[in-house]
Amino acid sequence: MSLDFKIIKDSVHGLIDLKPIIVKIMDTPEFQRLRHIKQLETLCYIYPCAVHNRFEHSIGTSYLARQFIEQISKNQPELEIKKEEALCVEIAGLCHDLGHGPFSHLFEDLAKKIYIKHNPDADQNDVKNFFVHEDVSLLLFDRIYNHLEKDFKKEGLNENFKELIKELINPSSIKKIMNKYKELKNAEDSHNVSEIENEIKGLKKEFEQKLGISIEKSFLFEIVSNVRNKIDVDKWDYFARDSLNLGINNTFDYKRFIFSSRVINPNGTLNQICVRDKELRNVYEMFRTREDLHKRAYQLPKATGVKEMIVDILYELDDVLDLYETVSKLKTDDEALNNYLDLDDRIICITLKSLSKFVKDKNLKENISRARILIDRLNERKLYKEISRKIVNLTKSSERLNKEAIENELIKKNGLTKDDICVIVNYFFTILIIIFFSNFIGVKDKFWK
Repeated sequence: MSLDFKIIKDSVHGLIDLKPIIVKIMDTPEFQRLRHIKQLETLCYIYPCAVHNRFEHSIGTSYLARQFIEQISKNQPELEIKKEEALCVEIAGLCHDLGHGPFSHLFEDLAKKIYIKHNPDADQNDVKNFFVHEDVSLLLFDRIYNHLEKDFKKEGLNENFKELIKELINPSSIKKIMNKYKELKNAEDSHNVSEIENEIKGLKKEFEQKLGISIEKSFLFEIVSNVRNKIDVDKWDYFARDSLNLGINNTFDYKRFIFSSRVINPNGTLNQICVRDKELRNVYEMFRTREDLHKRAYQLPKATGVKEMIVDILYELDDVLDLYETVSKLKTDDEALNNYLDLDDRIICITLKSLSKFVKDKNLKENISRARILIDRLNERKLYKEISRKIVNLTKSSERLNKEAIENELIKKNGLTKDDICVIVNYFFTILIIIFFSNFIGVKDKFWK
């Protein structure tokens, strides 16, 4: 091992050796910011030990990505995986979560709410695409590459490899090809088949020209962010890390999965990472662990109540912090990206302690005051309470129930206001869970009259 390597001790994976370029990336402001973004959003208010962050998760994901690609290369040397390609996979694992906002995925829900406030008649696709953390990860990685260009090129990573890393983080090109293969499978006449086959050839050629690698290396895109079946090292790390910090048993053995993996092309489409049928039990355990984490932690009603409180706090700070302005200009304005880098979980503490001292506008001070009231409630454990839930089996109902329609019906029937209640709609496989939360203590009696 080179003396340039650094070694750290990770709570999940033990000793991890870090290559020089990995250390350089870790020491950038864009990556260091992840120290202040919790992996599990607001779950630390329910599980006191759930305070681990995106920083350590990203290092763990990078480590697993390296383990996986090295084992595949060892098992199948005929694949001719270049060291630069393997390094790209490792860097993609490190940088895949750069774009997360305060409190991780919570910020995506907040962004949708803010977008609707500023654009009441917005199309649902516009709302959905207003903020996507993977897109911001790519913007921030561009910054890191430009800042460390000499170091990247020293490792043999030119512009083509930069695009490869971005595609490994967010495999949009591979996704297009996969979707075309699905269309081909469902095509009914020979004319459509021929047309789709030509489109696939065009997409493959475009892929190879853009990334500078053969389409035969398509399996590389299943390691960090697997759009085919969602089995990837990102999930393996957070299954292990979240389980450890939540005190929940994780029975999935990722090492066994890695050692038994082989690259094949089972259906004449793209090369894929596959495992033997005898690994089926281990794969079941992976999905069972995921279900366990969702039911016992991620989707706990109390955790969802806390999450909605923090969404409301940050919603009040929209105009104060220019959140809408910042997010809407991320792709076009470098200053907006600078402002975004200042946003992390510490905003709650700053709002409580000192934000009002720097704001003179009366209306903005009122926004801060309302946010501080909610923060005080949060700290005093006066949380939003679950008052009812309804479960709908979507296999027996074609209706995708609308959150706003449910809220309006409850308000009309029970004499409530929009400030009294919020409705959370969770889709869990074929089950729709609708949870009703009150924003103040007395609403439960009013609701049941």
